[in-house]
Amino acid sequence: MGLSAEENRRRALSGESKSAPTFTLDPREGVVVGPGGTVRLEPKVTKVLTVLTSHPGHVVSRDELMDKVWPGVIVTEHTLTRCIYQLRRDLHEVIGQQESADFNPIETLPKRGYRLLVSFEQAADVSRRLPRSPALPVIPYVVGQWVRGRRFYGRSAQISEILDGHRNCIWLIGTRRIGKTSMLKQIELLAAAEPAPRYFPVFWDFQGADTPEELHLNFEDALLDAEDRLRQIDVAVKDLQGGDLFDALDRLRYHLRPNKLKLLLLCDEVEELIGLQRTNPSLLSKLRRALQSRDDVRTVLASTIRLWALAGQEVHTSPFLHGFTPPLYIERLSDEEAHALIEQSNLDPEERPGIAPEIADAIREQCDNHPFLLQLVCKRYVESGDLEEVIEQVTTDRMVSYFFSVDFDMLSESEREIVRLIASEPAATGQSVEDTLAMSPVAARGELRQLEDLGYIRRREEDHLQLANHFFRTWLEVVDSR
Repeated sequence: MGLSAEENRRRALSGESKSAPTFTLDPREGVVVGPGGTVRLEPKVTKVLTVLTSHPGHVVSRDELMDKVWPGVIVTEHTLTRCIYQLRRDLHEVIGQQESADFNPIETLPKRGYRLLVSFEQAADVSRRLPRSPALPVIPYVVGQWVRGRRFYGRSAQISEILDGHRNCIWLIGTRRIGKTSMLKQIELLAAAEPAPRYFPVFWDFQGADTPEELHLNFEDALLDAEDRLRQIDVAVKDLQGGDLFDALDRLRYHLRPNKLKLLLLCDEVEELIGLQRTNPSLLSKLRRALQSRDDVRTVLASTIRLWALAGQEVHTSPFLHGFTPPLYIERLSDEEAHALIEQSNLDPEERPGIAPEIADAIREQCDNHPFLLQLVCKRYVESGDLEEVIEQVTTDRMVSYFFSVDFDMLSESEREIVRLIASEPAATGQSVEDTLAMSPVAARGELRQLEDLGYIRRREEDHLQLANHFFRTWLEVVDSR
């Protein structure tokens, strides 16, 4: 049974229990280090945490938080609630395996506010103050969180197509945990840092937007996250508020024109639009026109293949994805990119983990250059030093199995049949897929191409097909043996 809020609070303030771990906050970099690792926070989440840490053990009212984090800007309680939710999730990411899973780092006091129940130290630069002894090695790998800047590796071809290509409407498809959010965040960083900026990037998270009002609120949150960059071009967030979502989009475009900037909308978790299509199809028609009918907007939609559901829906105008196809796929890293990630070549030499080349090659082979699996295996290897044990741990990891299960269920029935056939036949080829499953050459080629683009299969010598990585192959064997 979990601790009560009162007991959590008492132990946190007295420091008598491991249920109240100590964290380190670098507010400048937006980085938190806890017993279980490191996490990077969203800018506004960092500001909320900074206010809470300035009142340790005391209640901070919602009004005070909104006044200090969003001064002079009209924000709804939804925005603050979203930040608190994200902050709790981020702190639990690094709370440590030995800490109580029931411990709540932030207490909600109805009608009063929030109270921080964990201790914080502040650092000028957390990343350079991490312990470096052999007993506590530096672990730069980030698992389960988006990364950008020095922690981001690869994707140069896709990023170039998005920033420099001729298309203003791009649909980025990938499986879960393949790095879609990280790629959008990296594009946001790169576009904002250009010496002669061409774009004003806005990262817009659609998660939870199951009504038109929530979609609008999520866009307002995106503007608040971009507040500092808006201020640099003499635009206040309050100048963009009021009206509905489409009014806000039009106001933003209007303010960007004098600065000769194109709006770059980086939209994440776009599958939420499937539910909106069922309840409000006219909204999607209007949204499609707003996102793709103007030369001063470039839109990137990031999602899994579930979004294909919007490719042929029956509406009075064109389907929502008209203009966004063909999609841009994101899957495994190249060998060079995977080596750079394992080596952490963007970091200073003394910050790198120093994984031996032969171990790095073995990790690449087992993970098939899948970035999430690479980060997970490398992190655990640095912690334990036993690669064989780590491979066994990851093979049976429930979280990894869950991601495989969700992604596999998104495939069509025929695609799943193809995957199972390739798993059972080491010498499977495109021709054997056509013959065994009685598929037409056109259908087989199309589905094999999508499976390859999504990273499920690889083509070996003599057109032989093989499932992508050791962990997925093992998961499928276990599932099919039940």
